[in-house]
Amino acid sequence: MKDTYKIKDLDQVRLLADPLKLQLLQAFAESAKTTKQVAAELGESVTKLYRHVDALHDSGLLMVVEEKQKRGTIERTFRAVAQRFEADHSLFADEAGEGGADVARQMLRVSEAEILDVLGKASEDDEEQAIITRIRGRASPEKIAELRATLKEWLDSIPSCEQSSANDAKDIGGLIAFYQID
Repeated sequence: MKDTYKIKDLDQVRLLADPLKLQLLQAFAESAKTTKQVAAELGESVTKLYRHVDALHDSGLLMVVEEKQKRGTIERTFRAVAQRFEADHSLFADEAGEGGADVARQMLRVSEAEILDVLGKASEDDEEQAIITRIRGRASPEKIAELRATLKEWLDSIPSCEQSSANDAKDIGGLIAFYQID
């Protein structure tokens, strides 16, 4: 399994803009599992998940690691093709057309809903409050390169799903956009 998979297909990005498919991919990145096992983890109906899992598999984001005959059917065990997924920025460029912009908006809406949900449940004395900030500043090209390198280093330091499978592990989310304004 790769550490990072670079998504170069807009249809794959569309799949991951769906919160349930993203949850599924995260579950399969933790370890190899059957759809039934993931359904139990997520508290979802296994029949509801089959088409979502098939879509992820058909798109190349999940791979089959084992197949075995079980009660007249074939039970497949899946694994994500990588621990982390990054969309190629060229998918969202002007040349990519409106489709790229639509997918970017969809991804932002999903993040917006998740962030608003977290903020709605927060209290002032919450030790694990979400950090929400918007920045804008000026920096030299050297400083921008340094900040970008620091951000990439930080992202690489986030433990993989396998390393954080302890009983007290908590899910985290984030939305990071670091860009130069012209």
